[in-house]
Parts: sequence; C-alpha cells; structure tokens
Amino acid sequence: MEENALYFMQIILIVSFLIWLFFVGRILFFYFVTIKNWENTEATIIYCEMEWFRSKNDSDNEGWKQIIKYEYFVNDVKYENDCVTKNIGFLSPFKDFAKKYSFTKGQKIQIAYNSINPNNLIIEDRFDFSTLIIPIVFYILLGVFLF
Repeated sequence: MEENALYFMQIILIVSFLIWLFFVGRILFFYFVTIKNWENTEATIIYCEMEWFRSKNDSDNEGWKQIIKYEYFVNDVKYENDCVTKNIGFLSPFKDFAKKYSFTKGQKIQIAYNSINPNNLIIEDRFDFSTLIIPIVFYILLGVFLF
C-alpha cells in the first residue's frame, strides 16, 4: 500500500512538472519572441498601493500584493490597465517584502503594448529568472525525497 502511495506521488510530481514547463515555456516565448514586436509608449501611474489579497477559490492563497494601475494613450484613445508582468508572481505574508516596484501616483513610465490590441500590454519587459529558480529548487528537493 505504501509503495502505491509513493508511486502516485511520483506521478503527481512528474505531471505537475510538465504543467510548470508548459507555463514557463509560454512566459519565455512571450519575453523572448512576442514582446520584441510590440510598440512602446508612455503611461501615467494613477494608483499604486499595497493590498491584502485573498483568493475567492482557495482560502490558503492570501498575502500582500502590489496593485499598480496606469493610463496611456494609443492613437488618441485613452486606455487604463493594471498588467505589470507575465512572470510568475508570489504573494508575501509581509507587506514590506511584497513591494517590488517604487512607482508613485502621477509618475510617467514606459510600457510595451501590442499595436494590434492596445489593451494587451506590460510594464515589465524582462524575464525574471526567479520564475525558473524557485520552482526548480522545489522540484529538485521534492524529487530527492520521492525517487
């Protein structure tokens, strides 16, 4: 019975690793291929605060999160958005550790946007390698115990 449980855990580890690879592959493709064809423009920060986040679906998923909203113009049309990064983000139980950006209300920033769909944009145009490092360490440690 114990052997079946171990085998089941190994299967779950492998499947979750493959799912993680799929998501990381999409993020890598976005940062190294897709965003290279996007345009840049200036945006203005209209809201930048730390907020306590609690998932509506998962009561264990809660923590501090930095909310950044900004407005920008493309072809004289005003847009508003809050997308900062496509990298995998982590919630923090500590308010001070959750603050990743030092934006202030009214600050001018550069954003990259898709010229075909200006609602599709991003502030952070670089890949964050912690998206790779933290999960890889987790999978290595878990793999050592399960295999």
